[in-house]
Amino acid sequence: MGWFKRKPSWEEQYAQNIYDGLVARNSIGDITATELRIPTALHQAYQNKIVLQRELLSFVALMSVGGKLQPVMMAYANLLVDKMAKRDLQMNKDQLANAALDDVDAMIADPFKWAQRWLSEFRDDPNDNYMVALFADHCCRLLDAYKHGIEQTQP
Repeated sequence: MGWFKRKPSWEEQYAQNIYDGLVARNSIGDITATELRIPTALHQAYQNKIVLQRELLSFVALMSVGGKLQPVMMAYANLLVDKMAKRDLQMNKDQLANAALDDVDAMIADPFKWAQRWLSEFRDDPNDNYMVALFADHCCRLLDAYKHGIEQTQP
């Protein structure tokens, strides 16, 4: 009897559109494991972690817009929690919000130190500060682009 599929609410559809446009489309403007000189054996681990990072950044960007998008933010939180659960990352919406805000606060407070910590599991040259600076700048710009994109396209 699965003929009829429930049509997503406008909030759920909007949240899915944000995810598809900001998180799922990672080839345009994203920094790759190769560009960061991450060893090939660690590329998949990097890819998994950068998806999570884009999810956190996009969630904070959406939270910062607020206003009419408050219901979308709740739908987006549900979407992220579901997607994370499918990757065996168990957290609830409150934990997600706290983790996202803590991560972005640390990034904004000291982008270089944040990027060093973030990349530490992938680095075989701890003195390659150029790549750390490049990654820090990339993530800060990504957050700004996400905020701007959400602000400019909201109803």
